[in-house]
Amino acid sequence: MEIRIDDLKCNNLKLKQFADGYCFTSDAVLLANMTRSSSGDTIVDFGCGNGAISLLLSAKLPCSKIIGIEFQKEVAELAIDNVKFNNLEDKITIINDDILNAPDVLGKESVEVVVCNPPYFAQASGEKRESKQIALSRHESTCSLANLVSSASKILKYGGEFYLIHKTARMAEVISECSNVSLIPKNLTLIYPKISKKADTFVLRCKKMGKHGLEVDKLVVYDEDGNMTKEAQALYNKKL
Repeated sequence: MEIRIDDLKCNNLKLKQFADGYCFTSDAVLLANMTRSSSGDTIVDFGCGNGAISLLLSAKLPCSKIIGIEFQKEVAELAIDNVKFNNLEDKITIINDDILNAPDVLGKESVEVVVCNPPYFAQASGEKRESKQIALSRHESTCSLANLVSSASKILKYGGEFYLIHKTARMAEVISECSNVSLIPKNLTLIYPKISKKADTFVLRCKKMGKHGLEVDKLVVYDEDGNMTKEAQALYNKKL
């Protein structure tokens, strides 16, 4: 497949992508910018794709290690190539495996943070894509939402945090599934493309075995003239 190289506009990071495959979106950037960690933390990026979020996290957060897990072999190989391309082999490790196997591969209660930009569509949603690679990236073909959050809960330490971006249409389902496996929702940020439009995505932060109590925020990305809002600019340009 043809490869294209994009500028992540962060610390001179560059990303190789399949020109005709699934490419990272602004959702990945939002999730990376809303994730938090401490200096000694290990972050696991579920369904890391070509490694965009892992690369961004390496530049934005003071963690010690980032582990990306990707099921698709050719996509995982591209993520590995991107890690080498950006000279980040000492910080990022890519594993070609199913995220359901994460507890066995990484160990239970072994990490501090898990992030995920999952397929947005349920397996029986009726959405159709031409490319198998795109379909696997957009649909829960190999891993359901319930199994995803269960695997995240198993590898997180007590008090560890789970960050997820998803479509508002599935918000109730996401909150329910997370709560079922002791990932207690602590902060929910509604993402509005424009203030005149409905929120279409959200970022949820959960704490394993956390106390109940949810704060709700909002982020408007563009004003009515199509200019990025100050809030969005501050988020995208945030530096530690």
